Amino acid sequence: MIGPAEENRIKEIVQPILLKGRKGDWEHTLRAIDFGKYLLQNEPADEDIVIATLYLHDIGWSQIDFSDFIQASPARKIETQGLALHMQQGARLADELLSDLGYDPAARRRIVAIIAVHDEPEKIFEMDDPSATMVVEADRLDRYGKQSLQRYLKMFGPDYMETEAWQEGNTLRLDGLNSWFKTATAKALAHKLAVEMGLFD
Repeated sequence: MIGPAEENRIKEIVQPILLKGRKGDWEHTLRAIDFGKYLLQNEPADEDIVIATLYLHDIGWSQIDFSDFIQASPARKIETQGLALHMQQGARLADELLSDLGYDPAARRRIVAIIAVHDEPEKIFEMDDPSATMVVEADRLDRYGKQSLQRYLKMFGPDYMETEAWQEGNTLRLDGLNSWFKTATAKALAHKLAVEMGLFD
């Protein structure tokens, strides 16, 4: 189990990296970790893998030009070079950081493999790895709930919820309730957060 000292060390390392990425990435990461810890209380997975991966999963945004991602519509973001590059660069940087931290090589390989495809749920689910699944669930849970609204406003501007892109994103979130979550705990929490943010109004 990842201890407080190990977690704090990773946290100290990734915070300045995440602050160089997209607006709100640091706060998003902290919320994703909270979701991961909640899921770990109710679903089986490897805590060392889940928590470390969640701290590191979005560090790749700090390494690239992500303007194409910001400008793309929600449905087109999956096709952007920025999205692909942030996974690729994030996996590379995570490998270096975990090596420097002396992380177990087998655990490091698992974490890097998850980061390399973490925004492609179908590839994650094909791994048949509960820890990889939990990372995707914790990450995607932050697309729901009132706190996530602040993330979108920071990233896309104060008028974002008045745009067609916001409505398109809500359609994706509604569809995602059936495709982004596998565990009973994540499904229930996603539905609760969807209600909280008014997706069913």
